[in-house]
Amino acid sequence: MNYPLQKLIITHLTCLCIIILLLPVSVSYGQSKTDTTWTFEQIRTDADNDWIPDFLGENVTVTGIANSASGLFHEQYLQVFIQNNSSGISIFSYNIEEPIAPGDSLFVWGKIDTYNGLVEVDADSYRVFQTRKHLQPLHLNDAIDEPAKFLGVLVEGQGIITEKGSTFNGKYVTISPEDHSGSMMIYVSNFHFMFSDFKFDLLNVGDEIGVRGIITEYNPEVPDEKNYKLFLRTPDDLNYVGLPAYYLRLIFWSLLGIAVLSLIIYLFQRYRVQTETKEIKLSLKQKELLLKEIHHRVKNSLSIVSGLLEMQSYSTENEKTIRILQNSQSRIQSIALIHDKLYKTESLSEIQLDIYIRDLAESIHSTFAEINKKVTLTFDLDRVYIDSKRVIYCGLLVNELVVNSFKHAFRLQGDKTGVLTISLKNEGSHFLLTISDNGPGLPSNFNPDESNGLGAMLISTFAENLKAELSVSSPTGGGTSYTFTIPHKA
Repeated sequence: MNYPLQKLIITHLTCLCIIILLLPVSVSYGQSKTDTTWTFEQIRTDADNDWIPDFLGENVTVTGIANSASGLFHEQYLQVFIQNNSSGISIFSYNIEEPIAPGDSLFVWGKIDTYNGLVEVDADSYRVFQTRKHLQPLHLNDAIDEPAKFLGVLVEGQGIITEKGSTFNGKYVTISPEDHSGSMMIYVSNFHFMFSDFKFDLLNVGDEIGVRGIITEYNPEVPDEKNYKLFLRTPDDLNYVGLPAYYLRLIFWSLLGIAVLSLIIYLFQRYRVQTETKEIKLSLKQKELLLKEIHHRVKNSLSIVSGLLEMQSYSTENEKTIRILQNSQSRIQSIALIHDKLYKTESLSEIQLDIYIRDLAESIHSTFAEINKKVTLTFDLDRVYIDSKRVIYCGLLVNELVVNSFKHAFRLQGDKTGVLTISLKNEGSHFLLTISDNGPGLPSNFNPDESNGLGAMLISTFAENLKAELSVSSPTGGGTSYTFTIPHKA
């Protein structure tokens, strides 16, 4: 036999065998495709109302626009919904051939089947036309009124959550629109590819939510009852209207927690401050007592020194020495009086100057027993406070002038009554201290800045330490007047 002819015969026989082998498959596949397109209402026909479609198991051809994507409602198998203007149906297949997106047009060939109350087409094959048509969702209120009429249709609306729960294979909430008396169950099956992404734990009864999904009949717990649900496609199909109760509670408890924490911190800080303040006050009290004791001891020590000087003056007959010792004794006593005041006052930093000046002048007055009955003390004192450091200079200044008046002015007057006037006037930023007597007065050529006497030198030194301005005058009626303008703060 010719070799080319033999090869040609073998080739034809091989093709014939392949055609014979494929013929049953082609015949079977061809038989599953019907020539007539079925409507969704025809597929659901149930004339005897036994909830079993009359054409269960029939081969059908359906067309429609997909309102859901493949790979969502089931993790392993194909389940999508297609719809026309007023109705739709579920398409199920154990095989996902070509991916389907919302808006695609589909031709589906398969058999009528049911699953837990859901009438669907069990697809043998399908064809996708990527037309990507836009589907206008039906209003939720219309679907609540007649859910059976709009099975498989995309629905949109919002309502208040009236119930929240879960089933053995899914979770749900029930919502009721504000302007409608009915309600609708919003459902997600645990077969859903994004089941864990639906945060139903954030939803609470009373929250207002917006939803978009597909109306379907599905009751896995009681297949013999009609139960209409709205299947959510993705988490984006559920959103809050306003602030959810979960976040309100979260904000409330957060604010409460912050308030409680702030209160605890405040109480802790207050306790710590009180404890530390108590310790500081105790320490300060101890220091005040110690300082008072120091002032008391200094005053006693100065009194001892004054007493020694007095005893020393008794042991000499030299008048000049006696005057020097008495002057020193007087100055020491004026300082001792300051420490006595500091010991007795509550404040260890300030002394009431007017009271101190009065006590000091009266103390000096009593010292000069031989003439004190002929000398009258007059006071015109405003209340003035001065720090403990500067009061020493004020005391020594007053002591020096008052002692000089007793020694020089009043002793020279014979039987004439002497008057010593001390004035203290508060003038705002400064105060005026004036010491006047009605003695014979100073010589006409007296100049305190040029005087070489110890008393004049001490008065100038004390005034300088106080940053005081000194003015010396002779009143019309006679006598001498010293006026010091002293600032409150050095």
